[in-house]
Amino acid sequence: MNPQAKFPLIPEQPAAPRLKTALPGPNVQTLTGRDHQVTSPSYTRDYPLVADHAIGSTITDPDGNVFLDMTAGIAVTSTGHCHPAVVHAIHEQSRRCLQHVGHGFLL
Repeated sequence: MNPQAKFPLIPEQPAAPRLKTALPGPNVQTLTGRDHQVTSPSYTRDYPLVADHAIGSTITDPDGNVFLDMTAGIAVTSTGHCHPAVVHAIHEQSRRCLQHVGHGFLL
């Protein structure tokens, strides 16, 4: 993909909301049940959402239910999930170097 290409402000995304199962669906119930077994109870959850994938302002769970993301985090607030320009930039940078700890040296 050409980094100079013009990308739409909002990438093509599925119609939302679109529910295929009762909520939470069977796959989400399995995953959240496992999560409660292995994760500290100090890490609270307000609702049983499991993201399988996301694009733009939508999140799709493992049961195929599509939701509008009304709680977008810092990394996606301005561009949406998986914006092609951001994915391209991450891919290009990851081919060069993912992380360098500048303060981790020995004297």
